[in-house]
Amino acid sequence: MCPQHYAVADNQEAVTVALVDDEELIRRAVTQALAASGVVCVGEATNARAGVDLVVGTRPDVVLIDLKLPDSTGVKAIEQLAHLAPATRILILTRSEHNQVVEAILAGASGYILKSATAEQIVAAVKATAAGETAISPPIATRLLQRVRERDIPITSGSDNAANAIRAVLTRRELEIFTHLASGKNNQQIGEELELSTNTVRNHIASILAKLHLDNRIQAAVQAVRSGIS
Repeated sequence: MCPQHYAVADNQEAVTVALVDDEELIRRAVTQALAASGVVCVGEATNARAGVDLVVGTRPDVVLIDLKLPDSTGVKAIEQLAHLAPATRILILTRSEHNQVVEAILAGASGYILKSATAEQIVAAVKATAAGETAISPPIATRLLQRVRERDIPITSGSDNAANAIRAVLTRRELEIFTHLASGKNNQQIGEELELSTNTVRNHIASILAKLHLDNRIQAAVQAVRSGIS
């Protein structure tokens, strides 16, 4: 069971998380780390069916889900969650950067964190995911976008139309940041390249997502590729 969480300072609303993993030691370690950081664990599940029911019933900010579950693949569960609980961000918990990570991100996940990561890194990834950030490494981003290029599934009726529509609604700076999203760089890295603060980059990305009606930066990266802008 999830341990009792600590109080959140300054009356800030705590991040809520559901954990779906069949490894008891992993669940225990993760929930303890989350609780110690003030993150509220709303429940745990050990298989895909129970995990989907848990998320649909509790609507947490983030679901931390393993890719290998006893009754289903994590990818199938992620597809269900993306449809049934679109407001909950999905963070993959995995042992390796294998092909299923790419499939899971295409299915709707916002990113992933390795089970070998430190407790601090896992907590940081959960909080970043809740805030709309994307936990994804450049190698995985490259593989993801290569898959998109191979599949060649346009978002609109044509890439030229999509590119023109994007350029029409984004400012010059937003367009510049938009093209950097496909590289898998985080906000700090983009800021360093463009000589902008991390907060400024974050605000621009939020504006980009709102204008393009996208849920996360992974979707923005995919759209950048499909439109031919990146």
